Amino acid sequence: MLPVRGITKKDIGEVVHGSGNVWEDFGYADADMRQAKDQLAAHIIATLDQRQLTTRKAHELTGFAAADFTRIRNADYGRFTLDRMIRMLHALDAEVEVRIAFERRAPATQTNRPLERACPSINVD
Repeated sequence: MLPVRGITKKDIGEVVHGSGNVWEDFGYADADMRQAKDQLAAHIIATLDQRQLTTRKAHELTGFAAADFTRIRNADYGRFTLDRMIRMLHALDAEVEVRIAFERRAPATQTNRPLERACPSINVD
């Protein structure tokens, strides 16, 4: 990594390694769902880009509204369920494999919320 002029190690502070799920690191209760939607959206966008499809052309091919593809490109997933996003991928002729694993979680504590430990001034609740 190239040094940035004027910034020292003291300015940067402690490096905190995340969990692999940014939503979990910031303490969102629905972190897994958000990450799953992010991953599906990334595949939808990649498929549109690979096939050089505009949102209007994607609408013509799939029947999903052009505005839906625009929302996905803008990371506005509020109106989308996982099922709907999977159906969009299928309509674009993309293969989708979904795996679900169930495990018991430890309750959210300061020890398993690394960003809260490193940046106590950030309120993640």
